[in-house]
Amino acid sequence: MKHCVGVMTVTVHLPASHSLKERRSVVNSLKERIANRCNVAILERGADTWQIAEMAFACVTETESQAEELFRRVRELIEMETRVIAMTPHVEYYV
Repeated sequence: MKHCVGVMTVTVHLPASHSLKERRSVVNSLKERIANRCNVAILERGADTWQIAEMAFACVTETESQAEELFRRVRELIEMETRVIAMTPHVEYYV
């Protein structure tokens, strides 16, 4: 049986954030919302500034199209968050 492992990385900009505490609050809220609605593993890595966060999402599915659908939903949830601006995501699939 074949499986597909998908990894999507997204850099998000938080223009209204003025501290690391604010960034953590927004990013943790976003991570929780995504975790509750999508079956993906989430990694958040803070940059040196409090207005940038790098997020990675991973999933294991039966097909690449299922992974694409999961990542589409993740992107929608990020775009719905008005406190962040998502940069272009990068997606890789391993079949």
